[in-house]
Amino acid sequence: MPLNGLRAICLAAAMLSASAAVADNDYPKRPVTILNGFAPGGAVDVVARAVAAELAKSLGQTFIVESRPGAGSNIAARAAATSAPDGYTLLLGTNGVAINMTLYKFPGFDVEKDLAPISLVGDIPSVIAANPSFPANNIPELIAYAKQKPNEAVYGTPGNGSLPHLAMVLFEQTGNLQFRHAPYRGGNPAVTDAIAGHIPLVVVNALEATPQITAGRLKALGVTGTERLAGLPNVATIAETKGYAGYHAATWWGLFAPAGTPPAILDKLEKATHQALATPTLKKLIEGFGGQVKPLSRTAFTAFVKEEREKWGKVVAQTGLHIE
Repeated sequence: MPLNGLRAICLAAAMLSASAAVADNDYPKRPVTILNGFAPGGAVDVVARAVAAELAKSLGQTFIVESRPGAGSNIAARAAATSAPDGYTLLLGTNGVAINMTLYKFPGFDVEKDLAPISLVGDIPSVIAANPSFPANNIPELIAYAKQKPNEAVYGTPGNGSLPHLAMVLFEQTGNLQFRHAPYRGGNPAVTDAIAGHIPLVVVNALEATPQITAGRLKALGVTGTERLAGLPNVATIAETKGYAGYHAATWWGLFAPAGTPPAILDKLEKATHQALATPTLKKLIEGFGGQVKPLSRTAFTAFVKEEREKWGKVVAQTGLHIE
């Protein structure tokens, strides 16, 4: 190739690269949509809207939260994964984006190939609670009950493959225990039935369990997270029980973009997200319903998602759960 031709190609490439850098620098120039795979008004939606509000302040542009519930959050994740990789469609994902890789035969996306992690936002543990008449009052007593009466105690959860369900499966697998699962369409119906005595146990996130425990309608047996809850300081974590060191199960929230989004945009979003998570408003909101703010760098969050996929994939595989 003639030297002049080579120079022209190099110049064009440099101009294109500079143009892209300027475009990335100007991001965002129009409203950004954050997809949420759950119904409006739920914990995920509340967190998404709070994050959106802080990002709007930081980046000077409107951030719109759009709920697209269904298929265990796969609909929203698939929509985000197939959107233009320009930073204008994001996803506030949960454990579901990792769990569903094994739980669903055709989730419609691959969390590690089709989504670009931006930052972990935070998490919220589940609580194992019981009707006040249930004989066990803590995790060691629940274990003793299950060993004496295997497969007798019924526990309700928000549904098959939900984090509370898999948290209980992990609890069973770790201690070689057997309970009976009653899947509900959401946490609140399960809580209602436990209060009424239709089922003895319920496993739901702290947001749904704590008010009922505080009111005396349910009693807390244990927390699935790594730390005790500020709202339930006298309730031990499962990890504090002998034989359960390292046990941890919590619903997490994280911000993703479509794979292929320019690094400069991802960097900008990561920085803005971490600034948002440091604000008293967002910290107070998440901690107020039993959650914890947990920002992670893009690199660390990418590794975390991979670990979560592997961890829960093994749990799901051992249960034989499968959704078409």
